[in-house]
Amino acid sequence: MKRLFVISLVVSLFCTVLRAENADSLRTVNVERVEVSGFRSLRDIGTQKSPLSQEVLGRNIATSIGDILSQNSPVFVKSSGRATLSTASLRGTAPSHTAVSWNGVELGSPMLGMVDLSMIPSFFVDGGEVYLGATSVGVTGGGLGGAVVLTTDSKPRQGVQVQYTQNIASYRTFDEYLRVSVGRNNLSSTTRLLCSSSANDFPYINRNKVGHPTERNRSCDYNDLHLLEELSWQSPGAGLWSLKVWYTDSHRGVPKLTVDYRDDDLTKAWQDERSLRSVGEWSHHFGGLRLRARAGYNQNGLNYVYQFSKGGGEVQRGVDATSLTHHLFATADAEWSIGNNLMLAANVGANRYDVDSHDVAPLVPTGYTASRNELSATTSARWKPTKWLGVAANLREEWRDGVASPLIPALFVDVSLWPEIGLIVSSSVARNYHHPTLNDLYYVPGGNPNLQPEQGITYDLGAEFGIDNEQFSIGGKATYFRSDVSNWILWNPTIKGFWTPENLARVESRGVEARLWATAKFGGGWSVSESALWTLTSSTDATPESANFGNQLPYIPRHSLSATTKVEWHKWSLTHQWRYVGRRQTNYSGSTMRGGYVEAYHLHTLSLERQIALREVDFRVRLEVDNLLNAEYQSVLSHPMPPRNYALCIEVLFGH
Repeated sequence: MKRLFVISLVVSLFCTVLRAENADSLRTVNVERVEVSGFRSLRDIGTQKSPLSQEVLGRNIATSIGDILSQNSPVFVKSSGRATLSTASLRGTAPSHTAVSWNGVELGSPMLGMVDLSMIPSFFVDGGEVYLGATSVGVTGGGLGGAVVLTTDSKPRQGVQVQYTQNIASYRTFDEYLRVSVGRNNLSSTTRLLCSSSANDFPYINRNKVGHPTERNRSCDYNDLHLLEELSWQSPGAGLWSLKVWYTDSHRGVPKLTVDYRDDDLTKAWQDERSLRSVGEWSHHFGGLRLRARAGYNQNGLNYVYQFSKGGGEVQRGVDATSLTHHLFATADAEWSIGNNLMLAANVGANRYDVDSHDVAPLVPTGYTASRNELSATTSARWKPTKWLGVAANLREEWRDGVASPLIPALFVDVSLWPEIGLIVSSSVARNYHHPTLNDLYYVPGGNPNLQPEQGITYDLGAEFGIDNEQFSIGGKATYFRSDVSNWILWNPTIKGFWTPENLARVESRGVEARLWATAKFGGGWSVSESALWTLTSSTDATPESANFGNQLPYIPRHSLSATTKVEWHKWSLTHQWRYVGRRQTNYSGSTMRGGYVEAYHLHTLSLERQIALREVDFRVRLEVDNLLNAEYQSVLSHPMPPRNYALCIEVLFGH
């Protein structure tokens, strides 16, 4: 009732002040687009990356980083629905080949080697970039496909700023976000709190059962709590100091499959997770020299339970798996600009992981305890001998428990062909390595301690352009990429009833990424913005003697497209998003039998937004319709997705 009262009150204000707002004091929000000029900066020579703007990240409180990436970048996100496991795949590689970091903190699990993107709320991120292919070598190791780098703003704020956002959506879904910033002189504090809950019990047609009955999504409710505290201090003589601490407490039900014939509510699964991420950072500039150091500690506790009914109201746990991970890390960076044509940089990093994983439900408990020490060092040089030519080189070395990997080199070239329209041609090549995860090596049963590290060579060639003036702007970018990966790690079933990982001799991934954006401004406060993204990916078994030679790897779509159209008039905006994901194989053999693939799907989202200013307070009201055409689709086999659903979001901002 309190939520409904707040919604009613704000909507009433919304209706009564449409003619009374002070247009000059309202915030303006521009659609995301990539800035292109005729010449790149030294830092960006040869890079292939896709930016994530603050406007896109903060568009809706209900969105996770997985939602943002799937709609606004070349990343393919495999998801079973909201608040369920979401993993990223870049350029036809596996989720473990995409590194994800937050303010320098590696978020990838040392056990699984991948990141659940649904556990990263977009409101806890102020900016980000997706580094593609060879570009990721300068950021982290092991990113055979690329890397996602997320950041929060550490700059001290002045005065008091308060932001409260409430989202009410279908299926008893409630999200509440609070951000309070207090700053004075060079010291500031920002606290962010996010609470999300939902029954998540949407209806769907079960095509796997006789008669195609209408059922409800069961055992998929969730309650998430995220708390982030940031402290920063800016000193002219001592640089910028900051501390960030992020705590998460999550309870999530695991949805039943469409092939699950158990009707009782006693058979279900759920997952509880508690994590603490902390990082301290110092940075300072001395003329052309920039220094930065980071250190922190992370802890993650995860408990997964599957219970089933034995009849008569009695239940038994088939799985009761608990894991606890400790992570200590430290990094140091130096960057030296020599004039306007040369930049040198170096980075060193250290990580210590300790993992304790056990399942106490079976008659014979299983699990393992393991640790890993990692060291890395990177050097780079970026040089512009002429205004139209840029060359860069990276050299990276890594150690795992005292054993050195072969050197990881990368080379980048930029050529400015037509500065008047921002036409730049760029190319890069790099070698990279990805070590087996702790589960790959030690999981009981099935771990394989004899696995070899995955290694690959990545090439890409791209061109981009951009034309910008006061009334109209247009730009585009297209890139061809290719990766050859040997010793690809793939889990396969055994005749003993469990799965085990093995090295696949060779996998080849190649394709095209293309992006186009345009903005037109008209008289009377009207403007129209359009952005579109298309990816073509072929990721296949390239081992000639393999029975699966030439087959597309599981859950890698050959085609994916997205397009966003935004129409603005004064403080109104109407946004339409369309996304297409092609058909995906679900098994390694590439079978076309029913159950061997997931059909392609189209999704449409429509949102209407209005901004209002009342003296010192700004309001933003947003109504969104997701799955506008009520498409019946699946992202993961046997996992239904929601039909048409609605959300109303209200944001209040004070002291902006």
